Amino acid sequence: MTSRHKRDLFEELVAEVRRSQVATDRFDDSVADALGINRTDMRCLDILEREGPLPAGRLAESAGLSTGAMTTALDRLEAAGYAHRVRDGVDRRRVLVEITPKVAKLTMRYYAEHAAMGASLYDRYTAAELELLVEFVRRGREFNERRAAEVEEENRTRITSDRRRSSGSPEGPSKG
Repeated sequence: MTSRHKRDLFEELVAEVRRSQVATDRFDDSVADALGINRTDMRCLDILEREGPLPAGRLAESAGLSTGAMTTALDRLEAAGYAHRVRDGVDRRRVLVEITPKVAKLTMRYYAEHAAMGASLYDRYTAAELELLVEFVRRGREFNERRAAEVEEENRTRITSDRRRSSGSPEGPSKG
């Protein structure tokens, strides 16, 4: 294989991943609309569905939310009947968030075809090919998670700095 052919294949792969991200985002937007929730809430449900019940703080961290934003999202999800807070069976002081059976029923309506397509792809690829795909996707995900955290921190720093400047004081608004 020539290096030009390899470069073309790699560029095609990256382009397909990007198109896939856009298509997934579009589909998830549509499902969130159908469920009557926003994308942030949808992201929280996805995390809970994959990882099981979690403390609210860990869910907030996984979703990239502040604790205040997490509380608001949980209030919306509870009001919709999609999640609820429960006492941890091991540490009664701790509260976990879990999805309701309603979520599984509703999401299967939209994601059942994805599961069927996954089964057909499973049959198509060898274990070695799947290992390669897992590595490629994992490395991209890890990179995006790291970069998201960096940009989120830059945004927090910028917002704090902008607030201080708008108050006319390097320390923030005066309390006198």
